[in-house]
Amino acid sequence: MTATRFVDLPPGHPGRRLLSGHTPWFAAQSDPRFAYSLYVPKDLRDDEPPLELWVFVHGTGRRTVLYLDGFAELARARRAVVMTPLFPVGISGPDDVDNYKQLESGGVRYDDLLLSMVDEVGHRWNVETSTFFLHGFSGGGQFANRFALLHPERLRAVSIGAPGRTVLPTALLPVPGQVVVGSLDDDPSDVAAITGNPDAQGRLTQARALAEAFRELGTPVRFDVVEGVGHQGGAVLDEVRSFLSAS
Repeated sequence: MTATRFVDLPPGHPGRRLLSGHTPWFAAQSDPRFAYSLYVPKDLRDDEPPLELWVFVHGTGRRTVLYLDGFAELARARRAVVMTPLFPVGISGPDDVDNYKQLESGGVRYDDLLLSMVDEVGHRWNVETSTFFLHGFSGGGQFANRFALLHPERLRAVSIGAPGRTVLPTALLPVPGQVVVGSLDDDPSDVAAITGNPDAQGRLTQARALAEAFRELGTPVRFDVVEGVGHQGGAVLDEVRSFLSAS
């Protein structure tokens, strides 16, 4: 069954109201255990150029509303769609909270799953999906870090927020990047408790090393340390907006 496209609905149709503004959660057609929601400008026109796509990947707490709400105004102004996937707890077992963070778990490739969701968005709305902006914080930062290394050709820019486990690059990343973290987010015991690695470094230390590794390879990475902030994704969003607006 093919999804109904926004442009196929006549003006005034109630489906247009459902498919704009803050949308419902849509089950991923490639795997209905997963879902995504969007903010689509309510004044979307059938005759305007394709909108940009901004993807925000949640952390362990699976809180997505701060992205859908926090970037709605900028999306209206910049003509963009905000997309937030939902990767539920418990896919690989009842206590599995980390499934998506390293891209593969329990037979699911979460990078491929996200790309299939992006394709669905491109079909239903007038959105440019060949490349997109990607941000994630904490567990989402781990996802964004790994996704950027595997699929740089699909990104317009990437923002990596306070990952607790990083993968250092081995080649230049051909898109603008950001690494963002709070100045107080450097407690190694907190990361050790979450990752099970007694030798873990704090997130600020890891973020600095990641930014330096990108720069050494020639990638134009912006490193933002937000003063007075701990491990709080909502508290770094001004820096993310600034990077997104400039990219």
